[in-house]
Formats: sequence, structure tokens, C-alpha cells
Amino acid sequence: MNFLKRYKLTIRLFPLLVLFIGIVSPDTYGTTNLSGITILVPTTGEKAYEIAGQTFADMWEKVTGKKPAVYYMKPDQRELPEGEVILIGSDAVNPVVHELILEGTLQSLNIQYGKDNYRILSLSKNGNNYLILAGGSGHSTIYAVYDFFRKQAGAEYFWDGDIIPARQQIQLSGIDVLEKPHFEYRGIRYFAHRGLHRFQAEHWDLEDWKKEIDWLMKKRFNLFMLRTGTDDLFQRAFPEDVPYPPVDAPDPDSKLRSYNDRTSFWPLRYRGELRRQVLQYARERGLIHPEDVGTITHWYSPTPSSFFKNKPDFPLMETGKTNYMFPMHAVFDIESPMAWDTYWKLSQTHISEFGGGSPRMFHTIGLAERKIGNERENLQNKLFVYRKTQQTVREHYPDAPLLIASWDFLDRWKDKDVQMLLEEFDPQRTIVLDYVADNVSKVSYSDWGLKNNFPWIFGIIHSFANNSDIHGNYEDIIAPRLKEAQKDSMCVGLVVWSEISHSDTYLLEYLADNSWQPDRPETEEATKRYCTSRYPSEIQQVMIGLWKSFLTLSQSNNWGKTGGTVREPQFRLLSSTELINLTPDRLKKLETDIQHLHAGLKQSVSVLNGLTTIADENYENPFWLRDAIDMSRTIASNALYASLAKGAIQMEAWRVQEAGSKDIRRLSELSRKLLSSLNNILAMSDDFSMYASLQQLKEANQLEGISPMLNPHTEKALKGNAENNYCRSHHYELAEYVYLAELDAYWNWVFKRIKSGERSEWKYPEVFAEQKKIIEDQFYATPLSKMAPTKSHHNAKSFADTLNYLEGLITGLLKEI
Repeated sequence: MNFLKRYKLTIRLFPLLVLFIGIVSPDTYGTTNLSGITILVPTTGEKAYEIAGQTFADMWEKVTGKKPAVYYMKPDQRELPEGEVILIGSDAVNPVVHELILEGTLQSLNIQYGKDNYRILSLSKNGNNYLILAGGSGHSTIYAVYDFFRKQAGAEYFWDGDIIPARQQIQLSGIDVLEKPHFEYRGIRYFAHRGLHRFQAEHWDLEDWKKEIDWLMKKRFNLFMLRTGTDDLFQRAFPEDVPYPPVDAPDPDSKLRSYNDRTSFWPLRYRGELRRQVLQYARERGLIHPEDVGTITHWYSPTPSSFFKNKPDFPLMETGKTNYMFPMHAVFDIESPMAWDTYWKLSQTHISEFGGGSPRMFHTIGLAERKIGNERENLQNKLFVYRKTQQTVREHYPDAPLLIASWDFLDRWKDKDVQMLLEEFDPQRTIVLDYVADNVSKVSYSDWGLKNNFPWIFGIIHSFANNSDIHGNYEDIIAPRLKEAQKDSMCVGLVVWSEISHSDTYLLEYLADNSWQPDRPETEEATKRYCTSRYPSEIQQVMIGLWKSFLTLSQSNNWGKTGGTVREPQFRLLSSTELINLTPDRLKKLETDIQHLHAGLKQSVSVLNGLTTIADENYENPFWLRDAIDMSRTIASNALYASLAKGAIQMEAWRVQEAGSKDIRRLSELSRKLLSSLNNILAMSDDFSMYASLQQLKEANQLEGISPMLNPHTEKALKGNAENNYCRSHHYELAEYVYLAELDAYWNWVFKRIKSGERSEWKYPEVFAEQKKIIEDQFYATPLSKMAPTKSHHNAKSFADTLNYLEGLITGLLKEI
């Protein structure tokens, strides 16, 4: 009775609605209905239908300021309610939709039940208006909700936020939309490296993950994978043998000052609970998370040393140890039944503890990045692992699909051997995840015999941990290959399987758009869609032009290329040999790189000028500002490399007495100004501050009574995870306090040698390692709080001045190269 009194206004307007009400939704949704519409959610079906109804109410309120009431329906009531009613779900779960079809008001939804398609349909009957949001499943019904607000309210969704225009009302009539994805699997991998909150998923707390998973749903993805280590999997699987590591000291298995320092920032028990809740949140929304199976141990999923301590005779592959530094990274002996039982126990524990008990898909890396025995032995061992892994999966889950990760095939298999392997896979239950399909040096899916022959997923690896700028060759690599994939009925997916997250917003939008329907693979259409959805109308055409010009530069870098633009030696001057061992072959590659970058750098002058012109009016727009910073830091980084490459070429010209030292001096000064300019750009945003990322780790909340207390070693681990040679990238504190110091040491040595008149071949000097250690020690000894960028320059004028200064440097560089 209290319920009827509380909702008397709603009941007076919609008298027949009483017959449908079972219970009101949670308090958040049980407020007085001021919106004039009512949302009916089925009580049958998966939880995603309830989430769809609640999401509709939330989005409606964000647009109109008025929150509709959400009601759960009785499954056996079919009377049609009055008024304007939102019907969540198809006739398979929603009895009102079923009644509309039975009585002939609606003939059919024309959807495939159980699939990712959906229908958005408005109907009128007896003066009442109905909007049906019906997916083939619960999670595709959530797709329908977000798509409705995109189409009818102008909402746009990005990883870094939503654009939701305010409106008095949203039109519900005259809508008939049927959407169906081209690719069955669409998704993203999140990798294990650490350093900056924006780019590395191991920094994210539960609220960060909820925002990310909601974004995956908004972009209609259905697959994601946590490649962020195994958290406390070993502790859960073997509680008697594997204790939790200390919460107030480095992990005893860590190698300091490297990415192998896997000391958990938060207690490992907390990370385990975080993983459980993240996967549950994703599972409730219907996302697929593949379960790792087979030889899963790797650098990011090591075996704790305590496991071996308590099992001293546990069998390991002898040569498997030598591929990585530590026994903890080794593969268990594949000839031992005990080893396979242990691997399966780990998989089964993950399924029961984190995966909800019912895996929808499995994933294996095989003997990835390992070489065991001679050539024949190595191949036979790798074949055996795939055979054994398949047998293990089929024994327990005979119908679940198995993803075969392709990374190991790239450099460690011959094409003919991969083709032979395919003959052993069941195409009904096996899919090759070819996440190197964007490799500039190889057309993997053709070379391996996947195309038109075996189920495969087109994967874009795009970036290693160090590639945090905007890049990727769409015109020559990604777009034409994606068109091939579109025509191939055996290609069942499109994913990004990067080692870094959120680095390239343009790529993520390209992926989301083309994984649903690959209608805009060309950059002209992709850029138009990107700019018209992300920026205010006043600058859309300007930004389209600037992006077109900018892409000339960003597309010059694509992984798989042998040039230094991908390996970024400009941030590793005292450890890399690329700019000091100046062999004829190396010099030729440097010349090629400069030629490759020249056209893009020339276009960058107008890009920087255009961004400067509109900076004052758009600085407060976070989407424009993030993109402007990303574009300008990409330009600065590439220009820095070009200046150093040209400097190295001039060094060799001096050595053979074809150039003077003044030419080298100009380039050295230019390179330092370019690096300083890059640092000034990075200082404009907390995205690039390690100190800001450290502070964000402190914002996590308790989970199930477990405190996210930071390990005192966190700052040192964070530094080591970022500063090591593999992961160095656009970290402000590294750029300002390490890269600049190393650049000075590099040029000081060069000019000391020039002054001496020594003209022997340029070779890496031992003193570089000594100087690197001195700089490194100083970095680790200095608190991040002392190195953090100040925010005094976080304003439009400073940003415009920084862009204008960089424009002048690029103009000067073009005269040199």
C-alpha cells in the first residue's frame, strides 16, 4: 500500500501499469517519475536486461534532467500499459513485446536471438507510444540503449568521457533501427606494464574499470582480456604452498629497476579481489573474457619462488629457463603429467574464483617466445603443447572456443609449419587470434594460410609499451588489409591487442567503428567521423583539416618497421647503439628514416599553427586539449628523432672530413630544444606525470574490507617499471630528469671526441654505461614529488606559446634535413 501511495501520480496516468508491477527497482530508480515515461524491465533473462533499463533511466536523466521510473515486470502479465513506455528486451524475455507480436501489432523483431544484433522500434497503439529496445541478448540490449541516445539525443562516447547534449525532450516516435555487427568478436587487450595511470591498466581501481567496461559497452565491444598478470591466482590455487608476498616491502621475486619488479602497488590480496569484481562487472554485461590455458607462465605471470621452495623437485623445462632471466618465468616440463595437472589447476582456479564458473572461451599462447632444443625438437615441442592444450580443454569443456595467440608464429615459426599446425586444429572450435596483422613487414594471415581457409581474428597490436604516441599506417597497411578481412568470411573478429591503453584515441574510435561495420576503413571518412563526433561544430572542419595533415606524420610510424621511429632511441641514448654505432648499413637506415619523416614534419608546421590559432577558445575543452597535446607531443618526439638521426649522419660526415663540427653543433642545440619542448608539452597534463599517477593509486577504495594500502616500495617499483630500456616513453619525470641528462652526456662525448680530432669509426663507448648509471642513480634517489611538473603553466596562453615555439623549431629542423 505504501508503494501505491508513493507512485499515485504514475498510477493515475497509467492505470493498467499496476498489473505489470512486481517490485520497484532499487532506491536509485524508485524516485517520483517526473519524466513522463516509464521503463519496464523484464524479470527473466540475464542481469544485463536490468542494467539496460537502469542505463536508459540514467541516460535520460543526463539528457533531460528528469529521471524516469524503472519497474520490474511480472513474467505472466501481458496487458498493454498506457502512456509513453520503454520496453526493455525482446519478446523472449519481455511479455509485453510478446503480446504485441501475438496480437499482430508487430510481426517480428527480425533479430537473431542469442546474438549481438538489436532492434530499436517505436510503435503507437490506442494513443499510447511504445519504444522497444530489443537485443538478441542482454548485452546487445545495452548496446541498443546507448545507440538510442547516440541517434536520438546526440550523445557520443569516448574512453575519456561522454558528450551528452542537454535537451528538454527526446523524440520516441518514428524510430526503426536494426543493427547487426559484421565481426562476431570485437575487443581490446589490457597489458601488464606499469608507469602512467592513463596508459597502464594495472593502475586502475574498481571505479576506473567500471568506466572502462561501460565504455566497451557503449562502443559495442564484446571481448576483452586482462593481460595484467595473474594477481593472487597461485595463492588461491595452492594456499598451503604459496603465501602472499609482503605488503610493506619489495616482492621477494622482483628484479629491481626493471619491468620484472612485479611488486604489487596495492596488497596482492586486494588485487585479487579487484580482479574478481572487475570480471564480475564485465560478466554481468555479457562481455567475454577468455580463460588462459596451457603453458601460461611468463614474465607477467611468473610462478612464485615459494611454490618451487615447497616443491623442490617440481619439473621445469631446462632450456625454458634461459629464455627469461628467472626460473619463475620458466615453463613447466611439458613431458610431466604433474606439470599439466598444475597448469590446469591454475586455469580451473581462475574459472571458479574469477570467471564465474562457466568459461565462454579459452586462450593460449603456446610456448610463446621460447626455444627448446634444436630446430626439429623445438617445433615438435611446440606442436605437442598445442595438442596437449586442446586435449585438456576438450576433456573439460568440449564446446568452448579456443583462441590461439599468433605472437609466437611471427618470428619463431616458419610459414609452412604454421600451415601444418592449422591442419591439426578443429575449425569449428578453434580461432587464430592474429594480432600481428598490422605488421608492416609481413602479411601474416595470408602467409600462414588463414585467409579464406581457417577462422581468424584481425588483430592490431599497434604499440609496444614504449609507443605511447599517435601512429599507425592506415592508408598502406591497416585499411587495405581490413578490406581483405571484410571480404573473408573466415575472418570473425577485429581487435586491438596492444601493450598500452588509451595511447591513441583516433585508433580506438577507428577500431570501434570498423569492428561493428567496416564501412570507414579509409582515413578520410574515419577522420570526418572522428572530428564531427568529438569536437564542437565551430571547429569540426578546422580539426578535420589539421588531422588530415597530421596523419601524414603519424602514419609514417608503424610497428614491424626496421627504422628507429618505432624503437625510439632518442629516449635511450646511453644504452642504444642506433645513433652511435654508425656502420654503412646503419647510416643508410637513418637516411631512410629521415626521408620517411620529412613530408610529415613539413605538414606539422601547419598543424601546430592551426592548433595555436584555436587554443585560446578551446583550451577548456578536455577532448580537444588531450588531442592537441597528443598531436604536438607526437610531432616533437618524431622531430627529436629526426634531429638526432641527422646529427649522427653529420658526425660520420665529419669523420670522413666531409662536414664541419658547426653543422653538428647546430643539430645538437636543436635536439636539446626539441626535447625541452616535448617536456613542456608533457608538463601540460597529468596524463604524463608519474607523480600524478602515484597519487591516483592512493584514491582506491576498500574492497570487501581489504584496504588498498600502498606498499612503501611502490614509488621505486613505479620508477623501475617506467625507466627500464623497454618501457621508456613520454613520462615527464623521465624526460626532464633522465632523457635531458643523457642527451647532454651523449653530445658532450661527441664534441669531446671531435675536439680531440679522433676520426676512427663511431662505436658505442663504455663510458656511456657509466654515465647512464650515474643519471639513473640520481633519478631513483630523487622523490617523484621533487620532479613533478608544476601546474602554473596549465593555461591557454602557455599552451599556445609552447605550440608556437615548437612550430619554430620544426621550421628550423626542416632546413637541416
